[in-house]
Amino acid sequence: MSFSHSKKDSFKNALENGYIRLFDYNTFDNPTKIAEGSCGTVFHANSKILGKDVSLKSLHGVNKGDEFYKKFVNELKHINAVNHHDNIINFYGVSIDHSETLYMVLQYAKDGDLRTYLQTNFEKLDWKIKINMAKDIARGLYCIHEAKIVHKDLHSKNILVHEGRLLIADLGLSKSLDTNSSSLSGGMIAYTDPAYLKNMKAYKRNKASDIYSLGILFWELSSGRSPFHAISCFEIYNTMIISGKREADIHGTPIDYINIYSKAWNDDPNQRPTIKDICYSLENIRLENVYNISNSNQLNQPNVDHNKPMEKYSKDTVSIFSDLEITDQERLDNVIKSNQIIQYGYNSFENIEFIGRGFFGGIYSATLKNENMKVVIKSTVVNPNSIELFVNELKNFSNVNWHENVIKFFGISQKDVNSEEYIFVLEYANGGTLRNYLKTNFRRLDWSDKLNYAQQIAKAIKHLHSYNIILGNLSSRNVLIHNNNIKISNFDTTKFTTKLTIDLLKSLRLIEYTDPMIFKIQGEFSRTKASDMFSVGILLWEISSGRIPYDSYFQNDLDKKISYIIEGRREKPITGTPKSYVKLYQECWDQDPKQRPNIEKITHDLEFITIIIESME
Repeated sequence: MSFSHSKKDSFKNALENGYIRLFDYNTFDNPTKIAEGSCGTVFHANSKILGKDVSLKSLHGVNKGDEFYKKFVNELKHINAVNHHDNIINFYGVSIDHSETLYMVLQYAKDGDLRTYLQTNFEKLDWKIKINMAKDIARGLYCIHEAKIVHKDLHSKNILVHEGRLLIADLGLSKSLDTNSSSLSGGMIAYTDPAYLKNMKAYKRNKASDIYSLGILFWELSSGRSPFHAISCFEIYNTMIISGKREADIHGTPIDYINIYSKAWNDDPNQRPTIKDICYSLENIRLENVYNISNSNQLNQPNVDHNKPMEKYSKDTVSIFSDLEITDQERLDNVIKSNQIIQYGYNSFENIEFIGRGFFGGIYSATLKNENMKVVIKSTVVNPNSIELFVNELKNFSNVNWHENVIKFFGISQKDVNSEEYIFVLEYANGGTLRNYLKTNFRRLDWSDKLNYAQQIAKAIKHLHSYNIILGNLSSRNVLIHNNNIKISNFDTTKFTTKLTIDLLKSLRLIEYTDPMIFKIQGEFSRTKASDMFSVGILLWEISSGRIPYDSYFQNDLDKKISYIIEGRREKPITGTPKSYVKLYQECWDQDPKQRPNIEKITHDLEFITIIIESME
């Protein structure tokens, strides 16, 4: 019996035997979508049977195969283990709609998630209320740990607020402590155990990992804002997490409370307290002795750097843009004006739908109201360390003439004009990524089709290189298809990072396409046009095979994959591939960047190969 069948059968048996309550989907009134993420979608509805509002949560997984049932059964198991605790979201049962989509029927929290609640109500919260909120989270986590479960995804978006009480939700990433497999994904980076980030392949997140997340959450309760909110994910990883730096303490915070979260976010997992210790400390906290700038030397916080740019946050904290040199602000404004870059008001968009997740946040499709045109909106964070790069990229985007094989840049937008988050407004591609297109359509492609796609990729890169624009992140995930034509996106928000590390390349799943020089140098690496040529070589092989590079060898073993590439070893040619095409992509992925052809030679050779193939047909 296959894994998926055993999981599916056990799930059905649980329903049939009454271990899990099954609700008729038709007994829910007015299901309305209230949240959507990379793992699932949540609806608000009224249950006629329960006589109350509920949340209906589905998990993404259209084919309902191995991973879908694994995730669904996993979350059911963990919710059942801690059900009916006052500080954990209640589980009522499951439901199945007419399309056979499975839903968990959960308690509805009418005040939304903690992050949004703090943004709206922080000014009204005194320290007695904040401590009670911390106690709510701690009590819920105590129950979870007592059940020998690690949550692994604690953050303020899945702590819910209901009638003055906090509820821990979203046990989808949770794992029992007797599970031996390593965890390779999931979690929001600002709340994620640094020990895991330093060694994602080998390190198993544990109770101490949840304690670290709890420490970040406690700081968030003291500040009213999300951690590192003015810093990109890359910089959180490179500067704040790996270096051991943390957010600065907030003026007026009780020193006992600071000591609790400082111990919780200790860089060494072995030095963090248990949840039982934290619950005890919260019950015995003193509120009268508070932190201020003058008594900061009383604190013993080796992980906190009070000289970093984020110090001295208080209730009247303003956007990080107010801390920028005025020349930078003027430069940004001047670039927008002088290059005639269109600035769209955020209310110019309608029919906004989630389509994917980038490293900086969600990627959405939308309709421009006035033009009735479908577009993609993609966000990036701009701060003092990256504003110069951002200004240069805006110049590049606006100066590049439109090309049929390059995603068009229409302009920029902001949800909040005082925010450091900018939104790129881009052309929408209706055919998805090249990777997914090959997966679905490869058997129907002949060599004329494959060469046509290869040529279009080469033409797009030739056009960008003529403006001295280096892509640096070329892969089959950012080569898109629109009306059966190739569209390359050169809007690489990773260019706004301080340093491109191997760990980041792993997390971005770019190992296969990355110039081996970055692995050999083991440090800062300036990506060049030759780096793009290496990526082109891998892409040409992928077009010839229809497969993900190296996937049949290593799959998730990224360190072995890197070693394989450093040794100069590559994928084998596919039977039936024209020899001249094989020779071309092998030249592109040469270990020595100086030996790789330029894009002009690649374009010429592909045209020649196409002529030869057509003459043979």
